Amino acid sequence: MKGVRGKLLEVDLTQGTTQELPVPLEHYHRYLGGRGLGARLLYDMLPPGTDPLSPDNLLFFLTGPLTGSMAVGASKFVVVTKSPLTHTWCDAYSSGRISVQLKKVGYDGMVIRGRASNRCYLRIDEQGVDIRDASHLWGKDSFTTEKTLKEQEESPAFVSSIGPAGENLVKFACINSDLYRQAGRGGVGAVMGSKHLKAIVVIGGQGVPLHDRKQLLGLNKEAHRRASVSPVAQARMKYGTPLTLNITHTGGILPTKNFQFSTWEKALEKIDSVGVYRSVKKHVSCLSCFIHCSLITEAAEGKYKGVTVEGPEYETLGLFGSNLLIDSLPTIIQANVLCDILGLDTISTGNIIGFLMECSERGLIPPSEAFDLRFGDEESALAVIEMIAYRRGFGDILAEGVRAAAQHIGGSSDRFAMQVKGLEFPAYDPRGAFGSGLSYAVSPRGACHRRAWPPAQEILGDYPPYTAEGKAEMVREQYDINCILHSLLVCDMPAKFIPLSMEDYANYLHAVTGESFSISDFAQIAGRIETLIRLFNAREGFGREEDTLPYRTLFEPLPDGPGMGQCVGEDNLNRMIDEYYACRGWDSAGVPTEATLRDYDLSTEASRG
Repeated sequence: MKGVRGKLLEVDLTQGTTQELPVPLEHYHRYLGGRGLGARLLYDMLPPGTDPLSPDNLLFFLTGPLTGSMAVGASKFVVVTKSPLTHTWCDAYSSGRISVQLKKVGYDGMVIRGRASNRCYLRIDEQGVDIRDASHLWGKDSFTTEKTLKEQEESPAFVSSIGPAGENLVKFACINSDLYRQAGRGGVGAVMGSKHLKAIVVIGGQGVPLHDRKQLLGLNKEAHRRASVSPVAQARMKYGTPLTLNITHTGGILPTKNFQFSTWEKALEKIDSVGVYRSVKKHVSCLSCFIHCSLITEAAEGKYKGVTVEGPEYETLGLFGSNLLIDSLPTIIQANVLCDILGLDTISTGNIIGFLMECSERGLIPPSEAFDLRFGDEESALAVIEMIAYRRGFGDILAEGVRAAAQHIGGSSDRFAMQVKGLEFPAYDPRGAFGSGLSYAVSPRGACHRRAWPPAQEILGDYPPYTAEGKAEMVREQYDINCILHSLLVCDMPAKFIPLSMEDYANYLHAVTGESFSISDFAQIAGRIETLIRLFNAREGFGREEDTLPYRTLFEPLPDGPGMGQCVGEDNLNRMIDEYYACRGWDSAGVPTEATLRDYDLSTEASRG
């Protein structure tokens, strides 16, 4: 099978040893790579009940069969582990050249176990693997770490690293690559920090073997042709993800004032596509992608004039902008840079600061904490970022995540702590699009916008947004498509913008590997992967009770926007969950049925669980 290496690099930091871990060919046929391979390996290799921050937790960096192949958008990797924030399955995605470099040194990924006795980093090239001292890097921000490690190499080196937040075990710390690219969600950076691992440096040279280079180039040429005539692709290539803010504002799902409201007029032409576009210095793209949807922006005025970032992406604009009632793009750029260098997930950080602002305005913060943080308070919001990263003062509580912070604060603050399974909401209010509520509730990693994007059909399409009708099948279909994309492992942006179909990806997969996969094969693989992840979470104690939404989403009607008066409601959520489980082949408790397990050949896993 071309396109894959058939092995992982296994690093035991406790023992200070490395070895090759063969991957059976059957795994690629049944799980592809990326998310799917991660599901198989984490289920098999991680002992049930493992403490996520203990040496026993495993940290996988995984590529897919299309990685390094020139297929459009095929330069992503996924970090798979057990989350310290949620204690569930966790998969966090990032772009970055380290993904292709892993293939070029002969691996489909790596698994890191144990805990080093001293702070260290990994250096990997075609000659081997070194575990090196990182005491001089510990305490440094991620930008400084990456630049230092690159400067000491003669050949081009590619780096993934953590910042102070990961070192301090902030439960939503991220892993940075190429400065501005993050595996952001679920606290993967804290797992890396718990292992005393500061960074990974990869220097590769081997080419990735391809089955049919001519076919691959032809597919890319056709994809480029489609993008050139696609209004969606052209708009995204110009405005990037900030264009989403215009969609969510118009559709009434833009998180505003800690998800109290769903629209914000002050965002328009300041922090939306138009406002961000004024500050764009250049457009950039990931390796092997012509959809240059990433923007390099520079703050044009004020205290942060001249500060530059790759971004801000929509999620950062939503959670640090409208969610905090901050309409200053320079301030959001500064917040973005702070999170990047310190190693914090901007989604969780912006969500938690919004929660803290509401708690402060409600008088719920203990007087001993001396907090008077109000919505729109730009400087205080920036100060909280550093408090969290270094666990200073009340930042030590916030570093545990919004669910834990609500438990600490009390006073019914859990009603507006916007999270599922402990993972903070991204920038979409489900009250204005009930399918998003279902997607959040049943997501195995907690509130997630990566598994499905219901606004594509509820806001931009012809699905009525304020109903449970038909949402289960819609969400399942979106989940399955993204599951395949995240297992191949390709970016879903060009897939949606060009757009590319599952048939297109089957053709890409054949061109790279020489193996033939049908659309029905993809459906079977996606169902198997999602069911195996469900079994993993069930083994860790998660069931239907955890597939829920916060009080605000269920019971507080929207006060504004096109969805004024709407909330998801328990009846609607229960109906959607019942129907989702049914179309997955799971029973009413969310447990995969015997027939489903047999269909996916997972009966042995269920008995072990």
